[in-house]
Amino acid sequence: MSSTRLLPRLPWLLPLLLAMACAQVALLGGCGDDDAPLVTADSAWEYLANPEYTNRAVWGVSAAHFFTVTELGTIRRYWDGDWTTWQVDSRSNLFGVWGTSAENVYAVGEDGICLHFDGSVWTSVWTGISQDLNAIWGSGANDIWVTGAEGTISHFDGNGWNLRDDVPTTETLHGVWGDGQGHVWFVGRSGTVLQRADDAWIDESGATGNALNSVWGRGPDEIFAVGARGTVLRRDAEGWSREVTDTEANLWSVRALPGREAVAAGAVGTFLRRDQGVWTTDVIAEGSYLYSLWDDGDGAMLLAGYNGLVMRLDTPAWQVLSAGRTHWLKGIWTADCDQVVAVGARGALLLSHGVGWLDIGPDLEGVEYTDVWGISREDFFVVGSDGVILRYRSGDWMVWRLQSEANLEGVWGISGNEVFAVGDDGLIVRFDGDSWETMPSGTESSLSDVHGRDGNDVYAVGLSGTLLHFDGVVWQLLDVNTEDDLNGVWCLPDGETVVVGGSGTTLHHHGLPGPGTLWTGHASNTFDSLYVITGARDGSVWAGGDAGTLLRFSGGQWEMIETGDINRINGLHAGPCGDIYVAGFWGTILRYGP
Repeated sequence: MSSTRLLPRLPWLLPLLLAMACAQVALLGGCGDDDAPLVTADSAWEYLANPEYTNRAVWGVSAAHFFTVTELGTIRRYWDGDWTTWQVDSRSNLFGVWGTSAENVYAVGEDGICLHFDGSVWTSVWTGISQDLNAIWGSGANDIWVTGAEGTISHFDGNGWNLRDDVPTTETLHGVWGDGQGHVWFVGRSGTVLQRADDAWIDESGATGNALNSVWGRGPDEIFAVGARGTVLRRDAEGWSREVTDTEANLWSVRALPGREAVAAGAVGTFLRRDQGVWTTDVIAEGSYLYSLWDDGDGAMLLAGYNGLVMRLDTPAWQVLSAGRTHWLKGIWTADCDQVVAVGARGALLLSHGVGWLDIGPDLEGVEYTDVWGISREDFFVVGSDGVILRYRSGDWMVWRLQSEANLEGVWGISGNEVFAVGDDGLIVRFDGDSWETMPSGTESSLSDVHGRDGNDVYAVGLSGTLLHFDGVVWQLLDVNTEDDLNGVWCLPDGETVVVGGSGTTLHHHGLPGPGTLWTGHASNTFDSLYVITGARDGSVWAGGDAGTLLRFSGGQWEMIETGDINRINGLHAGPCGDIYVAGFWGTILRYGP
């Protein structure tokens, strides 16, 4: 095992911020060992970091005033630097957005959802379609087309929506665009291309068998369609033909600025540019999936994609207007009433700062962090993928990387001189204040969490019902009579140990384990998998899991706690001031407290 000291990304600023934060809390009567109030009846949930879902489409009034629609039913508006968010239907993904003005915008998505914005509120519109709607386009307020699953198409003529029953295909359609002169093209699965002209349908399929996801053009003699496996089609006066690209990535959008050649965007950051008929491929946005392009008809282009990404091209460079912190937060921890540390995918190591977050992690490429635990705001440990272990101490980072490069999932300790970390293939390592040693675990099952009361009473849990206990000498595999994955463990001071896992599994035990130890279950009232667990100052235990499920165990029974959020909970921590912190998918961070 090797160790390397790395400076944080903001080496001079971080210690200063920590000191300022502690001073601020001290002025409020909170930083130190004084008892803090427990959660009261006036407690409520608040977002410390809103979820940032994947943008599937973008449309704008201008490059400084535009709308994005996302998975999980969120609509966002950007207007001169400020974002407004509407959570309209968390059960339905939204796939398309289009409008004529800031007071006349439509959004479409799953199960036929169609929403209209009048500049103030979003209201539901019935288009006659109950199948998924994938795209929307119009030439004006009285000429709007929507399309989607099984060849469904509906048209708005200013008086009402008319479901077309004469569409000559049952293939799912993904894209629609028209020239504003009465010609409209639809593209979809199996290379389907349909033109609507003079109240008749023309089947223009045949140039490819690959699915087509988007269509756009300058007029009937220059139209592009893009799709699966790097497919690019171009239509001119002679008809459709396939153009050569050097990528197999799925392409989801195509567009061009006035007077310039077309560009296309797609999977894993793929961005194609056309130059005299030749397409070349770049990777942008750090490989994030790119779903939608829109231009203002002048000199600016917008690009929207994965995890809240929005970029604006004002020649010659892209400007990032929104970028998700991370799509997956895995751990959260706080040492006092003010500072919060959250860790997750894409190397996210976030420190709360005022109403925002600082990414304070060392520059380690490709590392995903999974858990965080510490002694104080000036001394905490972080574990992650590829055997990486970090220790932040008084403004500096110590970095270790296990020789095995095994992924680590959980970390907990008694002091800075006795810390345990667990991970893949039964890995358990212990820190003695100087170095890490591997401990025989007696199992090859991957371990997900570790917790204890002292160095002679430590538990670890893992896949397929794996539960281990360390008595200060050896780790012993315990029989708990379940094959469900065990994901979290918490040891209460009174001798009770609580374990949570797959399918709502909960296990309870009092005292030290021994031969014939009985582990009992208390009904958790959920079949959702539980991934994390924490204990609060009032003696209650909290557990979180799939679909925003949050449970509280007190008085011998579990009760469901509503947070108002549906994102999977991967991180959970009861702070020393009585607050409960939740972290999860799409960078969500919640706090429960007065």
